[in-house]
Amino acid sequence: MMTAGIATRREIMPAEASEQGDGVDATLVVDLAERGWLPRHVLGDPTAFPALVGAYRRPIYGYLVRSGIAPAERDDVFQTVFLRVHLAAGRYQPSRPLKPWLFTIVANTVRNHLRDGHAARSSLSEDGPPDLPDDQPGTERVLEARQTMAWIEDAIAELPQAQRQVLLLVSVAELAQHEVAEVMDIPLNTVKTQLRRARLRLAEARLRREATAGPAGEAP
Repeated sequence: MMTAGIATRREIMPAEASEQGDGVDATLVVDLAERGWLPRHVLGDPTAFPALVGAYRRPIYGYLVRSGIAPAERDDVFQTVFLRVHLAAGRYQPSRPLKPWLFTIVANTVRNHLRDGHAARSSLSEDGPPDLPDDQPGTERVLEARQTMAWIEDAIAELPQAQRQVLLLVSVAELAQHEVAEVMDIPLNTVKTQLRRARLRLAEARLRREATAGPAGEAP
């Protein structure tokens, strides 16, 4: 696996940037450090690409999960993403933030994967958290939480693709709306509209679910 022995974003920050009261914006320091990874990788630095993968493994994998990529296909799609990052590394301009550039590749890879006939699936349908023993405290609450999570994942999967992609880029990738516009190559106002519609559809779906719930709060 490419992720073995990878430094975290915290570990690659200069030590002086982590101290309080030094007047250094830690977010800016991390951003500047990130911008150097791909240029260093292109020049042959063996530590640069693993650092990038380690820093972004979790948000990218989370994006794949919530995009509805089937569990059996996620590792392959994840590897495809970073293969494309590797191949495109020479075209990255370090004068620009890394995250929007990276998620442009992620979003395009997912879109192509789904367009090629791979149906989106609920992310919790096959590999959700393991069931707890019946006698374990809190089992009922855990089950309720699992059901709610499964419903949310299904509701997101049912959104139109453009709305789902905008919602995930904002909520999972934590991109600013203007960055989402850059990633998707659409106007900022379109991002705002798609995000508003996605949230409205989820809110309406939740109201319908609550309206049809049984006396115990469970759907009949």
